[in-house]
Amino acid sequence: MSAQLIEQRRGTEDVAARVLVMGQPGSHVDRVKQVLESADGLYEASCITPLEPCSQYFVGGHPDILLIQDNARPGQFEDFLAEMVAGYGAMRVIVFGQSMSDDYLFRIVDAGVHGYINEHMSAEHILGALKAVMTGKYWIERRIMEMFIANRSIRDHMRTRINALGERLTNRETEVLSLVMEGLSTSEIADKIFLSHQGVKAHLTTLFRKFNVRNRPQLILRALDEVSPVSQMTKLVQQELQTSRLSGAATALTPSRV
Repeated sequence: MSAQLIEQRRGTEDVAARVLVMGQPGSHVDRVKQVLESADGLYEASCITPLEPCSQYFVGGHPDILLIQDNARPGQFEDFLAEMVAGYGAMRVIVFGQSMSDDYLFRIVDAGVHGYINEHMSAEHILGALKAVMTGKYWIERRIMEMFIANRSIRDHMRTRINALGERLTNRETEVLSLVMEGLSTSEIADKIFLSHQGVKAHLTTLFRKFNVRNRPQLILRALDEVSPVSQMTKLVQQELQTSRLSGAATALTPSRV
């Protein structure tokens, strides 16, 4: 239910959006709860600690908003967020914390959260974030959204190129190439896909011919080049390494000044 709809119905049914706050006990969580309680009945807040069971809050429905403190769950926090977003599509998820890096913000947005807020934000900003996500919007800074869009564009581009690469190969060739990229030997590949040693070697010979290479390392690099969004990626890396080596050598030869 959106904040706008709640505001429209308050006069008749006194409806409040259910907010589940998950975080470590302390002043930051207490402040978030106080802000919610000051919103003139718009939000009904419940607070739990990260290790406290939360199934009771999902019986017969789910919260409208999950307001979760950064790294509030053990293990891979982004995986937990992705599971919550995928499992409860109508529930909006906001992460709150402090000193969150751009890389961290990008990862949680990539996991599917609808917004994030800094614990030191004013009450007005926190309520603004809640209202935005409840009306189907995202509370995400422009620079993070641009990173997200660029990354999605790169992944879509790579997926297209990987699909095109797969169309050139048979299922067996694709399987062998994938295992070569994992670093498996010919014998290990043969055991894994239930093929003879000679059969694997025959597929490798075909792959070498299709990619115009002579050995496994060249095969891996050529395959990466074909799916990379960066033109001639391996050559670019080689050039940068060479430049870095020469730069380092020049610095070592420069006499130090006392």
